[in-house]
Amino acid sequence: MSACGATTYDSTIATSIAPLEVSATTLPSGTVEELLPRLVDEMVALSSFIGPNQSGRTKAGKADQLALINALWNAVETDLILIDTVAAESLGRLVDLSNTALTTNRPADADKAARFAGQVVDNFLNP
Repeated sequence: MSACGATTYDSTIATSIAPLEVSATTLPSGTVEELLPRLVDEMVALSSFIGPNQSGRTKAGKADQLALINALWNAVETDLILIDTVAAESLGRLVDLSNTALTTNRPADADKAARFAGQVVDNFLNP
């Protein structure tokens, strides 16, 4: 035996999810040698914004952190392609992994992207 109640719909409730707010970030300036270490540093910090920390809370500002990573990558990408296409392709994939880490809430992917980005940048800057 089972019973069902009548289904009611509340038309005042919003049915769409608001998009992730990203602040407008201006393109950073500097040389490839200056911007790449900054990119790695920001990628390293990204995982602290994903998922709960030791207190059980998620740190605010993850969209801004990702926007900064993407701005740094956009500022350096064209010049890096002209200098070293292999490094540019590798870093591009790792920046993509950082974006995916945030959207899928996977701090381990952010850590992996940062670790390998550090190796790519180190190999590029210290041949």
